[in-house]
Amino acid sequence: MFAHKVGVTKEQVLEALRGVMDPELHRSIVELNMVKEIAIQDGSVRVDALLTISGCPLRETIIDSIKAKVKELPGVARVDVNLGVMTQEQRQALVGQLRPGPQKQSPLLSPTSTTRVIVVASGKGGVGKSTVTTNLAIALARRGRIAGIADADVYGFSIPHMLGVQGKPTIIDQMIIPLEREGVRVISMGFMVDENEAVIWRGPMLHKAVTTFLGEVYWGDTQELLIDLPPGTGDVSLSIAQTLPRAEMLIVTTPQ
Repeated sequence: MFAHKVGVTKEQVLEALRGVMDPELHRSIVELNMVKEIAIQDGSVRVDALLTISGCPLRETIIDSIKAKVKELPGVARVDVNLGVMTQEQRQALVGQLRPGPQKQSPLLSPTSTTRVIVVASGKGGVGKSTVTTNLAIALARRGRIAGIADADVYGFSIPHMLGVQGKPTIIDQMIIPLEREGVRVISMGFMVDENEAVIWRGPMLHKAVTTFLGEVYWGDTQELLIDLPPGTGDVSLSIAQTLPRAEMLIVTTPQ
């Protein structure tokens, strides 16, 4: 149905698509093997692309980005985008690409990680710990840094409210993609439980939640990761100290 004509080529279209970033993974859709097929007829271009999961909340953003990039090419009058969904095998290959290694471990947990981890703690609640975490992350993002927040305050998660972000994170083959607001990547227990649902966890369950935040969340090229701890020195704080012994600590206090 589509035939090659003199004008724009598939190679030119593919090169243009290298500038289209997956809005959650922050990598080129070409690099992520999300471009399935390119077809050209006269001045019309059709791009078949693959979403990581069905029901992707940012599908329209991806469509608009593809159309905008391809329309920049000389001689392109129309761009059509068809979206499909990756197979399980393709998703597994994607996770393996983002997390190379036999166990697909998060680079954050590696001793060679380049991400600076700052743990924000306090001796008691109500001193502004989460406020400091949020404002510091936004300030870093506005200075051009790639910042993230792991809201590990499992008993009183307030980061989603402070950032004004809600929803469920995308999960690709057990790899969790953080949400984003104000240029800050964020994951919180508040995204995992229903509103007003009590979290009554101790010991091993809390340790599992912490290791999930740190190990199964895709932080990518995050330069500074701020971890908002619960008040005091309980199970979560101990798990963080054991899992990330090189992390720095910022303690928030109030004058007495």
